Amino acid sequence: MYNNTDNKNNKNNFIKTGFTTLLKPFEESIKDVEKITKSFGLAIRIHNEIVRKYKSDTTEPQINHSLRVALILSEEIKMNETDLICSALLHDIFNKEDLSQEIKDYIKFEIGETIYKTISFFTKKTKKNDESSIGKQILKIKQADNYIKCIILAERLDDLRSLKNSRRKDKISRFKDETQEFFVPLAEKTNEKILLKLIIALYELK
Repeated sequence: MYNNTDNKNNKNNFIKTGFTTLLKPFEESIKDVEKITKSFGLAIRIHNEIVRKYKSDTTEPQINHSLRVALILSEEIKMNETDLICSALLHDIFNKEDLSQEIKDYIKFEIGETIYKTISFFTKKTKKNDESSIGKQILKIKQADNYIKCIILAERLDDLRSLKNSRRKDKISRFKDETQEFFVPLAEKTNEKILLKLIIALYELK
């Protein structure tokens, strides 16, 4: 129902090559490939025509970010767990307030309840630039499972990398401060590989 990834509004070269790369570790399992493909197709459908700021303050399809987060976990961190990768692809969909019950049920029953529970964590009820709110979010994240922590850290890593050529020095400064205060300590207790990637990304923003 929702596994059609042939969405002309969101197609670009990165989506094609990135998704092919993402599937490679799972090629021996038809079940895993089908599950990841369903998740990716749904992510494209939900993020249709949504764009975000990227390098040099240009815009790109929102799905690119979700795909990069999944690739960070799979390619760079070598966490090739199907439910984690599916959750990474879908982690931003609950940001849409109009997400229908039909889609929620589709995730639960067609993709997996574990994935549904994981991505349900990712709702934005607080302001991004509110430091006290970020502190509260981190306290909540510390109590979450490892999947959630790893997705959040991979998302932060992608955000840092996307700021590399940004002209918004205020945003760079804020993200660096937040990362050093909240996300580096979280990574220290979660995954050494992600920690190293975050430290490198911070250095490259100097």
